[in-house]
Amino acid sequence: MDAKVGDIVELRSRLWRVDSLEGDALAATNIEGGEIEQRHFFLPFETVRKANIEPPNPGILGDPASNKLLIQSYRYSMLHGAAPLLSLQRSSVIPTSYQLVPVVMALEKSNRVRMMIADDVGLGKTIEAGLIVAELMARNLASRILVVCPRNLREQWREALEYFFHIDARVISSMHRRVLERQLPPGASPWEHYRCLVASIDYVKKDPIKHQVLAIPWDLVIVDEAHLAAKPHQSGENQSVSMDRYDFVRELSARAKHLLFLTATPHNGYTDSYASLLRMLDGNLVSGPINEPKINRDLAREHICQRRRKDVEDWFKEHSEEENPFPERKQEEVLVDLIFDEEKQILRTLSSYGTKILDSAEGGSYKTQITAKWTVMHLHKRGISSPAALRQSLKNRKNKLLSKIKSAESEDQASLPFEQAKATVLDEDLGDDETDEEAYYKADRNVFGSLEANKAELAELEKLLPLAEKITPAKDSKLRKLTRDFLSQAISGYYGPAKIIIFTRYKDTLDYLEREIPRRLPESKSDIKIITVYGELNEAQRKERLNEFQRLEKGILIATDCISEGINLQHMANIMVHYELPWNPNRLEQRNGRIDRYGQKVPQVHIRTMVMSDTLDATILKVLVEKARRIREEFGFSPPFFGDDANVIDIIREQGIDVPSAQKKLIDFGEDSRSQEQINPFDEETIERIKSESFYGQSDVDFSEVRNRMKETEELIGSEEDFRNLVLNAFRKLGCTIEENHDFENTLHINFKNSQLTIPGHEDEIKRATFDPKLALQNKDIVQLNAGRPMVRKAIELVRQSVFEGKTANYGRTAAIATAAVQKVILLYHFLARFTVNTKPAGIIEEILPVACDLTGSDPLDSKEIEAIWRSRPEPMRRTREEILPHLKKAVDPAIYTPILQQRLDKRLEAIKQERAELKKKFDESDQLWLEGIDDVSQASTDLLSVTIYYPVTPRGANR
Repeated sequence: MDAKVGDIVELRSRLWRVDSLEGDALAATNIEGGEIEQRHFFLPFETVRKANIEPPNPGILGDPASNKLLIQSYRYSMLHGAAPLLSLQRSSVIPTSYQLVPVVMALEKSNRVRMMIADDVGLGKTIEAGLIVAELMARNLASRILVVCPRNLREQWREALEYFFHIDARVISSMHRRVLERQLPPGASPWEHYRCLVASIDYVKKDPIKHQVLAIPWDLVIVDEAHLAAKPHQSGENQSVSMDRYDFVRELSARAKHLLFLTATPHNGYTDSYASLLRMLDGNLVSGPINEPKINRDLAREHICQRRRKDVEDWFKEHSEEENPFPERKQEEVLVDLIFDEEKQILRTLSSYGTKILDSAEGGSYKTQITAKWTVMHLHKRGISSPAALRQSLKNRKNKLLSKIKSAESEDQASLPFEQAKATVLDEDLGDDETDEEAYYKADRNVFGSLEANKAELAELEKLLPLAEKITPAKDSKLRKLTRDFLSQAISGYYGPAKIIIFTRYKDTLDYLEREIPRRLPESKSDIKIITVYGELNEAQRKERLNEFQRLEKGILIATDCISEGINLQHMANIMVHYELPWNPNRLEQRNGRIDRYGQKVPQVHIRTMVMSDTLDATILKVLVEKARRIREEFGFSPPFFGDDANVIDIIREQGIDVPSAQKKLIDFGEDSRSQEQINPFDEETIERIKSESFYGQSDVDFSEVRNRMKETEELIGSEEDFRNLVLNAFRKLGCTIEENHDFENTLHINFKNSQLTIPGHEDEIKRATFDPKLALQNKDIVQLNAGRPMVRKAIELVRQSVFEGKTANYGRTAAIATAAVQKVILLYHFLARFTVNTKPAGIIEEILPVACDLTGSDPLDSKEIEAIWRSRPEPMRRTREEILPHLKKAVDPAIYTPILQQRLDKRLEAIKQERAELKKKFDESDQLWLEGIDDVSQASTDLLSVTIYYPVTPRGANR
């Protein structure tokens, strides 16, 4: 076979474009009929011959509208076709320029991509990683992909890969696996069968799943929230830490060819823990023993893209034509003074009760004592969350005490291990084993001490419960403060759209707020719609409720931390309330990042945190949150927190902050029980260590030429109005009905009557459609018609396929148009031109090339003249079909167009080579394999798509 990359061949009675040739292996993309897909063939078993697309039929005078639609469809489907970044050709993402930096960095190491994207919260790490995935797939460097992430991010990853990058990703878990296996051949493994899987880290780390995953030769592994897989720091040899996540990811990383770590918080203040992530990326990045690592910064810089929000905002000021897309944050703490005696009494009594629990645990083991401390702190946090949460915790504890006394069990019964008891208090990740609500329930039921101590505690509890019942909603100072002040103003529109998100840690508090907020608001605002989202809902139910909230013009969303990560809420609201203060500032920042992020539609976001005066919350606010905010403002990152189970207490003591007397024993408890070294996240040495070992401001990649080339390619499509006309005309040509809804948003109702447009999993109509991306983001029931929409892609492809049909009705490959833009008969050709880029693997540039001349084939027009004619206004045609057909027959004669076509091809080839040479020169200061051969471009094949004859306008009755 004498065909080469970029040629058209006939194989199995269909036309294919040759994508690659390696020995007897041929990869080719079908261009004739059916869904476009790349297939692989073994040449000794195939009959292959060079071919071309049949030229236009000169015996058919086509329709001008269909002619224009055909060319627009080809142009649009080739968006980014000439851009060096192939991922853009295969995705519906047109990213902001700064998001291309990680892609270019990955291409520098495309033979083995090992990168950590450590951009700040809200900068688009998922999109950046997705572009790298698409780039590696487009270059045939990755096909088997695994995404490892926290459980609550699985669905977000599946949706992002499908919607933006058209990658069929499947979520796999103990529940999903049963469904996946029903679709498999007998005996097949889902890990081997499906090409792209998304799984939670706590699912894949366990036996026997772990060994099934490690047995697969993954081309690319993505680990999201990668800091969860760092090696835990050990303060001393005897400190017990969980290594399951680290051990699994370390083994998986060693087996994967390409590896991406994503995290906004890679450094926890401990060099050994941070370095463990770098060591997994590439062993050469770190030297020395595992407990005293030395980071090779010159090497590591090539593998890490780490930018603070400040870096990106500065980038927009200096390099971008766009305005800063990030909102201004207005954040305040709302101090709540207790104004009712009943509240003061219950908190005093609760503190006294906590002291008795600690006394009961004093005779137990160290772990028992520490677990008791976290249990009491848990009860304290429940008490200052809401009266409802406290009452439920006390009832749960009473039931556990009654059960233990009845069974005469004398041993301590910690329903929740001390590591998880600590995590419930410090708002840390609990993993997949238990939901937050399950952990809180178990923490309520941690009891300690002898039966006598338990009976004494039960007696105290019996006194405490009636006091808790006295705290009615009318005597709840925090609820009163929320509803009478900030919430009332927010609902009135004082801070912008009357859409408010309230976060609470506890489902009991969520139910309480849902019930009581409407009762406590002024009567004129009491009809406000309230939506709730919590952990017990499945993914579909959460999505349905979030969609409902987004559709509201005015409403309140009350949610637990099940949506504090991975769910983007910036299109739903710009106001957030933290009903309790998270003791982990990183958790607080994750929540804030749901609305304070790229794409927020309102210039300002308003965040309020409710803090009870004279409680541990107020102390935590002073010690952790305010200091963390100052450090973030000064350095652009948050300090690390809670390196071990005594850390928060030690920080409070070390900072010398006065603790409310009622909680002093809790803070002093176990003060001298440990001597291991602990980190102070506010210590200058710690902050300096993070600064010196991190890679903030990694934006020295010069990709201006890449972006300029992208802009040129995007301009080939035309304006937004051109795209709108293309899509709607394509739908109409395919028999769809389009009606205006005459609503405020000017949406369209589209009915897809053509069975060819039927796509499994998609309805056959869109009730409210728009081309405005902002409108669609702000209204969940409005569908944006964009390049990623399956119906749009299918319609454009069906129009393209009409090239291979010979129907006379709506024939688009020939046309005749009268226009005042020409003074003589002009032949306008559109060729499909292909060029081969001799990289490894070889690449293909495919473009629509317009060429124009007169009837003799001379006097070729330049690009500006061609564009003016193409966009000129058609006038009434006064020539008959019989007059036009002889001109059409002459136009398709290769002798007419070949000389000027070759001139145009030669000129375009030189222009491409020059662009690529300049690009290579910009980047070629270091060894970058993706540039090898990028300027070695040759002409491949060319096909004539259409001929349009433009006639000058002649007056009625004039001699033609």
